Amino acid sequence: MESQAQHVHKRYPEWLAFTLNNRLGRFFQPPDRLVSKLGLRATDVVLDFGCGPGFYTIPIAKVVAKTIAVDVSPRMLEKAASNAKKNHVTVETLATDGKAIKLGDGIVDLILLTHVFHEVAERPKVLAEFQRIAKRSGRLAIVERTRGGALGWVGGPPIMDQTEVIRELERAGFTLAQVVSHGNDSIVIGKKA
Repeated sequence: MESQAQHVHKRYPEWLAFTLNNRLGRFFQPPDRLVSKLGLRATDVVLDFGCGPGFYTIPIAKVVAKTIAVDVSPRMLEKAASNAKKNHVTVETLATDGKAIKLGDGIVDLILLTHVFHEVAERPKVLAEFQRIAKRSGRLAIVERTRGGALGWVGGPPIMDQTEVIRELERAGFTLAQVVSHGNDSIVIGKKA
């Protein structure tokens, strides 16, 4: 198994966006199943960091007050916006690598990263931005593959050590609230301290 460090900074290729949001993916990994585990409220503001073409963004936008789709790739954001329009939901888009998020302080209820944390460069800076934009009671949910075979599903994310995710979250000032199992993934949820 490759170490986690070998995957840092390696972004998912834009040309494979179709593999992130398709009927087969929705069959094997229904996005609503993950969304139901996040404890979302109708009044929430949710930031989907590394949203890609909007696989989770769209179901989130159907249940919360405001959804912000964030990705480093303008092309992925175009796809997310297009998918939002097709699904009759409103989504705000924002292009950033996370080191400088153009949002005000303390406005986000939940920041979600799904199979993205292993790609984040300069994690301390990005996590500091998450602290800044999170409301006093804000949460950070990091979903990463933490178990399964070496290859997992073809093209799947690498296996990441759950303890490492928790350690980085706590080092950034979040308090561990819970860890939820989700297939071969773990949802590590931290609260703003």
